[in-house]
Amino acid sequence: MSEIWYQTLLNIAPELAGAIALHHGSIEQELRIWVEDALHTAKLKAVVCTASLDLGVDFRPVETVIQVGSPKGVARFLQRAGRSGHNPDAVSKIYFLPTHSLELLEAAALKEAIDEKLIESRPPMLLCFDVLMQYLCTLAISEGFLPDTIFSEVKETFCFQEITKEEWAEVLHFITAGGNALHQYDEYKKVEIEENGLYKINNRRIAMRHRMHIGTIVSDAMLKVKFTSGGYIGVIEEYFVSKMDPGTVFSLAGRKLELVMIKDMTVLVKKSNAQKSIVPSWQGGRMPLSANLGKKLRHQLNYVTEPLQQPVEEIEALRPLFNLQLQLSHVPKENELLIEQIETKDGFHLFVYPFEGRLVHEAMAAILAYRISKIMPITFSFAMNDYGFELLSDQPIPVDDTNVYELFSPDNLMEAIQRSVNATEMAKRKFRDIAVIGGLIFQGFPGEQKKARHLQSSASLLFKVFNEYDTANLLLRQAYQEVFDQQMEEARLRDMLYRIQQSKIVIVFPTQLTPFSFPIKVDSIREELSSEKLEERVKRMQLQLER
Repeated sequence: MSEIWYQTLLNIAPELAGAIALHHGSIEQELRIWVEDALHTAKLKAVVCTASLDLGVDFRPVETVIQVGSPKGVARFLQRAGRSGHNPDAVSKIYFLPTHSLELLEAAALKEAIDEKLIESRPPMLLCFDVLMQYLCTLAISEGFLPDTIFSEVKETFCFQEITKEEWAEVLHFITAGGNALHQYDEYKKVEIEENGLYKINNRRIAMRHRMHIGTIVSDAMLKVKFTSGGYIGVIEEYFVSKMDPGTVFSLAGRKLELVMIKDMTVLVKKSNAQKSIVPSWQGGRMPLSANLGKKLRHQLNYVTEPLQQPVEEIEALRPLFNLQLQLSHVPKENELLIEQIETKDGFHLFVYPFEGRLVHEAMAAILAYRISKIMPITFSFAMNDYGFELLSDQPIPVDDTNVYELFSPDNLMEAIQRSVNATEMAKRKFRDIAVIGGLIFQGFPGEQKKARHLQSSASLLFKVFNEYDTANLLLRQAYQEVFDQQMEEARLRDMLYRIQQSKIVIVFPTQLTPFSFPIKVDSIREELSSEKLEERVKRMQLQLER
């Protein structure tokens, strides 16, 4: 998004070249530092940036922040507002610029949430055994530690207040003997127990490897991007660039670049004059709508059909869109769940609008598909955004008043999650990070880091061993728990299902796509089409909607 905005601003106003800059975490560090210094000394009029300028910096000259697109949360929006107005008596100023119509509704929700001080809390991580193992090994390479003393210290932390004596014994057994599954491999017997009961790492090689990999921040593998002539541009996530063929043009650091080849962990490129380019995507761009903002968003929908004495200006601005939605379908109130069943030439669509964020919708779509498939044999494709999700099939979808509450029941939820989602594969991916933090995988020496696929291969092997020979392994348990808590937001999913059981479910059968379903449908076809074909398809869909 920042790349597109930077390019567009320069295309519209070329005279701003040198007065505006681009800043995000994948640009070369030297350039980022220059941008930060130039912003601090007021040499720049504006900087287009991602969350890379969110924290840890103080830019006194900043007068105004423009939030482009949804901030996804109340706390994040206030944090960004606080980037401005750092002078004495100055007031922080922020504008919210929606990137599509329904984000205007988020603006109204944000204002109401800020007035009520409905700010998200940060849920703490619990029982992170990988971090505990790293901490114990760090103690063991210095003076060593006595288990009883450290157990008392660990037990006093919020994260490990619920740790049991049995779990503590298993952690100690794991770092000294490799646990139940790895006890035959010397490299996992890191910590030695000395005669006085002191736990210590005496092997210099193990100690050196541990020192090189201390840290708990694990990100997707990043590949360096360089010109074939040798100039360094920045970095890009491996999962994105690995899908591209040589000759593909993408944007990075304000330039259009043509992929030449990928060699080792380096992407070699050359400049391109192409008009169209692929915009890189990062996992950080898939942040879901927060529970607080989702709640306020649903509350705003009440005002569409029950206006206040003092009209909400954002809703009035969207009145034509809501009128069309009411004409074709229904606008759900806070205590309603809207389900639309639409038949098009693509097949039979089921659109559901819980307004609970993309991660909850992703899990719910899989669970709903699984539960429907128990009624009759049927296959689906999924699409979702922060407002709702779509199930698409080539045959009519059996959802009606007789079974809909049962399909959205919180009963047997964990079983439904495990059967509907490939939880094992997700846990395997999560286990890679846990294995790296816990010190089970050596990531390579400086300048010779192992490739992501080699790390994943090593982690997958360990995951398989634990699954077969040590099913009670603490790190294995942690991997599944983090998948349910973080990637599926299981607690929030359960709360949503309880809310739906107390709500009125409205099922409608529109004859065409509706304003609510339109953005979800665009997201679903984006994966199948190139950007040029997508533009044409979206224009045709818009014309059909406007008729």
